[in-house]
Amino acid sequence: MTLDQQTKQHLEKELLPFLTPSARADVKSIAIRYFLEMTGSKEGREFIAEGNSFLPAIVSLTSDSQHDAAKDAFLTLINLTSEDTISWKLMHKEDTSTFGLDILHKILKSDFVFADEAASIVSNITRLPSCAKLLADQILTENSKVTMEKIVNVLCQVNYNKNANLHYLGLILSNLTQVPAIRKIIMDKDRCIVQKLLPFTEFTESTTRRGGIIGTLKNCCFEYDYHSWLLSDDVDILSKLLLPLAGGEELDEDEMEKLPIDLQYLPPDKKRESDPDLRAMLMESIMQLCATKQGRLYIKQKNAYVILRELHKWEKDPKAKLVCQKLCELLISDEPDERMEDLHKVDVPVHLQEKFEKLDLDLLKDFTEEEEKPSSAPSQ
Repeated sequence: MTLDQQTKQHLEKELLPFLTPSARADVKSIAIRYFLEMTGSKEGREFIAEGNSFLPAIVSLTSDSQHDAAKDAFLTLINLTSEDTISWKLMHKEDTSTFGLDILHKILKSDFVFADEAASIVSNITRLPSCAKLLADQILTENSKVTMEKIVNVLCQVNYNKNANLHYLGLILSNLTQVPAIRKIIMDKDRCIVQKLLPFTEFTESTTRRGGIIGTLKNCCFEYDYHSWLLSDDVDILSKLLLPLAGGEELDEDEMEKLPIDLQYLPPDKKRESDPDLRAMLMESIMQLCATKQGRLYIKQKNAYVILRELHKWEKDPKAKLVCQKLCELLISDEPDERMEDLHKVDVPVHLQEKFEKLDLDLLKDFTEEEEKPSSAPSQ
């Protein structure tokens, strides 16, 4: 079917009346399934989002009492919100502006049947910083029906909902912590929220949940005023970031004793984080903690370098290896001059930024070529 203006008018006349909870069940199912199939193409998604008719109607069916119609409405919205422009429209149009908050509230109910589908939608929507900020503002309003404590508490209960695994709630949390005000709630020293997340850096049941929580911790590391607290015994974030990067290599006794307790005498079969993007994210978090002099000296004192040195020998992924090399170089280099001790405050001239980016690209190319080299055949 050609998705022209005439077709749109036809669909508005023939199908839009059935995209309502009050419509007859059989025709309602046919109508929403038609739109679900249309979202399989970019043209179809953009066509549905055009104008002001179809999106609110589809949103209304997510609350339908008919199970199949509601599920198809959620699946339709998952596909639609893969487009950033549609996510933005959903969150900023007056008649759907609270949609993200409304379904997030439902996600946090232990018996919500469509919690996973709804979580996928909110994680899509909050990828956009502007949408994450809008949802964060709604959460932070007085007497909001959703709180950050509730999100974290649900996320940290693995079997909270028997109908859903809720792994995408981790991505929602990561996206929300793009917003500084949310990060500061997560790191409120009196609420003990961030500490609940730390064990999940080695959560083996889901890469999605684990990645969302690692992303959350990385975002929190952008709050430089909190570095000393994050590294203190009250939180001990360094151990939780390093442990997934550690293998079972045998270290010298003097190297071992300088490591944090949790990193000492690991078993020979200790496995590293399997996902290269998550390994890179863990190292980038440590890199952020090195942006302040106090954090950098502490990380050096805790001998983090030896864990990263062994990781560098083991690492096969070019992008993760590049991050590892840059972090290793930072930890073994001399301390900068007094005026440049806090790296996040240093203004790097544009020409030097371009030079460093060129060096990174060259090194990444070298690592890629090295990895792509065929291994030499064994001698006969």
